[in-house]
Amino acid sequence: MRRAKILATLGPASNTEDTLEKMIEAGVNAVRINMSHGTHDEHELSIARARAAADKLGRPLAILVDLSGPKIRTRTLKNGQSVLLEKGAEFTITTRTVEGDAREVGTNFAQLPEAVKPGTRILVDDGAIELLVESIDTTDVKTRVVVAGMLKERKGINLPNTPLPIPSMTEKDHADLEWAMGQNVDYIALSFVRRAEDCRDAKALIKEFSKRKTGRALLVAKIEMAEAIANLDEIISATDGVMVARGDLGVETSVEHVPVYQKMIIGKAVEHDKFVITATQMLQSMIDSPNPTRAEASDVANAVWDGTDAVMLSAETASGAYPVEAVKTMGNIIDAAETIEPAQLNKPVKLTLPPSGRTSQALCKAAVYAAKETMTEKVAVFTESGLMARRLSSMRSGLQTFGLTTSSDACDQLALIWGVQPFHHQKISPGAGSDTIGNMTISDLSGSGNDATAELLKIGEGKLLEAGVVTAGETLIMMAGRLSGHGLSSSVIVWTIGKDVADR
Repeated sequence: MRRAKILATLGPASNTEDTLEKMIEAGVNAVRINMSHGTHDEHELSIARARAAADKLGRPLAILVDLSGPKIRTRTLKNGQSVLLEKGAEFTITTRTVEGDAREVGTNFAQLPEAVKPGTRILVDDGAIELLVESIDTTDVKTRVVVAGMLKERKGINLPNTPLPIPSMTEKDHADLEWAMGQNVDYIALSFVRRAEDCRDAKALIKEFSKRKTGRALLVAKIEMAEAIANLDEIISATDGVMVARGDLGVETSVEHVPVYQKMIIGKAVEHDKFVITATQMLQSMIDSPNPTRAEASDVANAVWDGTDAVMLSAETASGAYPVEAVKTMGNIIDAAETIEPAQLNKPVKLTLPPSGRTSQALCKAAVYAAKETMTEKVAVFTESGLMARRLSSMRSGLQTFGLTTSSDACDQLALIWGVQPFHHQKISPGAGSDTIGNMTISDLSGSGNDATAELLKIGEGKLLEAGVVTAGETLIMMAGRLSGHGLSSSVIVWTIGKDVADR
C-alpha cells in the first residue's frame, strides 16, 4: 500500500474524462484546480469530469482548489511580442496603462510605488529577470536591469524581503472561495500566507460558505514567503495543513534554503498533526520529455523520506505532453522510496514527545502500541469527519490505515492523507446488530450502545473483506474517535477477522 499520495493539477492536457481515468488508475489521489487560470464554468466542468472518472473506477478522489492570491504580475506587451531586457538598461514598471515594450511595462499592483524604495530588488518571471529600483514617483518605478532576459506578458513579480501592504485574500479570492464551497470541494489552498490571521480569516469564510453537514473543506496554507517562514509555528497552529510551495519560496527567499525549509516545514507540520503537500517542479522535465532527470527522481524520493503526505504535479499534468506518464513515474518513484527500511522511512515522532493531555493522542498511541504487541501492520479507524484518521496518520507509524466512514465527503478528503486508504460504508440500521463479540459482550468493551456497536463492527469487517485488504483469521486493530450514538466511540480493540463477531 502506497503511503505518500499524488496530487495532480488539471489543465488542457488532462481535462478529458479518458485522460482523467488513466491518471487515477496510474495513482492520482487528488486533483488541483488552479484559480489563476480559467473561468468558473471551465473549472466546474473539470471537477465534474474528475468526479465522474473517480466514480466510474470506484476510487475516492479529493478536490483541491488553489486560490490565486494577490499575485503581482506585469501586464500586456505590444502585439503580444516578448521583448529583451538588456543588462544595464533602464526599465520602468508603471501603474499607468501602457503598451509594454523594452522600456516599460504596466503592472496590476497599484501599490507598487508605495511598497518599494531605491535599492529594492525586483524579480520577474520566477527570478529569470532581476531589476534594481533607482527611483520612484506616484505611478512609476524606475529600475536598472541587473540580470537580463526575455520578458513575456503577464509574468509574476516578486519583491524578496519586502512587506506587501495588501491582504492575502483578494476580492477575486473571496468570490472563488464561495464558488468552490458551492462545488463542495475538499481542500482550499491559500496563496501568499504571511501570518496566522490570514488562515483564521480564510477558515471563517470556509465555515460560512460550507454546504456540508459533517466536517468542512480543509485549509492548506501555502508557505512561499519569507514572512511565512518567520511566522511558521503560528501559521501551522492556525491552519489544517500546509503546502511547501517551492517556486515562489525559492524566489522570495533563496534557492539554496528551499531544501532546508522543506525539511523544517514538513517536520513541524507532522509533529503538530497537520498534513503537508510538497509542490513545484518535482518532475519539471516531463513537461516535454517522457522521462524525468535523475535529480528529479531523487527530489521526489527525498520529499517522501522527509514525511510529506503528498507530492504535487503542476504543469506536468496541466499542460505537459505526458500527463499520464508523469503520474506513473511519480508513483514508481514513491513505491521505490517506500521500500527502504521502515525505521528510516517512518518517523513516529509522537511516540517520543511529552504527553499532550489529549484523548485523541492517547487513542492513536494505544493503537500503534497495540499493533506492535500483536504483530499486525493494519489498523482500521471509524471516523465521521476524517479527523481521527488524519491524527493517526500523523503518527507516521507505517501502519496500513483503513479509514471507515459513512460520509462520502470525508472518504474523498482522506484520499490525500498519508498512509490512509479510505472506505465509504453504509450507516447502521436502527436496532440492528448483536450484543456479543466473541466471548465478550459489547458492554465489556465500551459500556454502551451494544447493538449499534456490534453492527458497526460487522459492517467495517465486511467492507474490509469485500475490498480484499484483510483475510479471514487475520488480526488487526479497530479503533474509533468520537462517533455519535455508538458505544465504540473513543475505543481501541484488538480484532480477529471472522472470529470476533459471533453471528457471522
